[in-house]
Amino acid sequence: MINTLKRIEFLTILKLLFVPILFELVIGGGGHFMELGPLTARMLFFIFAIFLSLSYLAYKKRIKKDIIYIILSFTLILFIGTLVGYVNNGTWAAIIEDLKTMIFFYILLFFSLTIKSIGDIEKVKFIIKSGSLILGIIFVVVILLLLMGRINFISFYAKQNQIGEIMFRNDTLFFYKGFLYLCVGFFFFLLSKGFYNKIGAFFLLLTIILTLTRGFMLFTFLILLYYIFFINKKAIYKWIILILGSLTLVIVVPMLLNVLGDKKGSDGMRYLQINQVIDAINPVSLMVGHGLGIGVESRPVHMELSFLEIFHKQGLIGISFWIGIFSYIFFMYYQIKNEEYKKLALPFLLSVIFIILQSATNPYMNNPIGLTMILITIVIFSKLLELQKTDL
Repeated sequence: MINTLKRIEFLTILKLLFVPILFELVIGGGGHFMELGPLTARMLFFIFAIFLSLSYLAYKKRIKKDIIYIILSFTLILFIGTLVGYVNNGTWAAIIEDLKTMIFFYILLFFSLTIKSIGDIEKVKFIIKSGSLILGIIFVVVILLLLMGRINFISFYAKQNQIGEIMFRNDTLFFYKGFLYLCVGFFFFLLSKGFYNKIGAFFLLLTIILTLTRGFMLFTFLILLYYIFFINKKAIYKWIILILGSLTLVIVVPMLLNVLGDKKGSDGMRYLQINQVIDAINPVSLMVGHGLGIGVESRPVHMELSFLEIFHKQGLIGISFWIGIFSYIFFMYYQIKNEEYKKLALPFLLSVIFIILQSATNPYMNNPIGLTMILITIVIFSKLLELQKTDL
């Protein structure tokens, strides 16, 4: 009886903790807006969540097999990466710097214990939609206040430059690390029924354009086209998107390219990193990488391309792990036969596809911002398949 009460208490605390943790991940960007001394609120949330999850498991002693296998596989490649980095004379400071972002993967355990029902999945959808909407509204309000001079640009720039979460496009428009969730939120609003959800999707699409981020605009538009032409059955949507897309290409894109200016500098840095990684390849590193804590000359710590950094530091073993993760997500989605569950799962799938594409040119899938959606999707698809079996 006592053990049962303790399990219920732990589960209640875990469920209560889930809401602020996910809200912070959706709107918190890199997590540096809420720093408490050497730690951030995100780090404290993570520590607390893992501690409670392990404590709960000490009583329950049960976790889904697929989650166990994924965590054990990740732990193995993490150990190999750390060992190889140490053997290759990586400093412990550099190795720990890599580990700091990678160990966030273990929050998969917390998600697996807190997402247990359709109601929990709906809660995840609500947090993502409301969080992305909050981001979009704040973004537009700040732009307007900058335009009206209510916010002093020089002091605003100095403060945000010190925090390091925002990159300025000009004296009005800017990019925030957490804006990835404008795109994720767009998919959730787009695939939700009702007029207000379509308004929300349209609003987020406008904010995505205002970020002036080529990858966000390109990949959002490509996934939108995929949805319209290959998933959605309504012909009218196809014509609307075709007309709007043509207008965007003819009118909006040239204007944006003019505002964005020359991007040869940032593109050149990416090409430089690719060439340096290629030059560093040897038979051993091809398989296991150079190890955690070992970068390249232009990027001694983290690289701009997620897949490139994984390959350089963990080799084909590391890449194979992530291919396995994404393959498992796609496999689970296509195993979902219940139509309602399929509709529930689709925005999560599109979000993961977006993060995969975005990570080809930016560091998202191997840090908490993008990793959150990947891990939550694994848990939700696994849960939907479990519920589907009980429905039969």
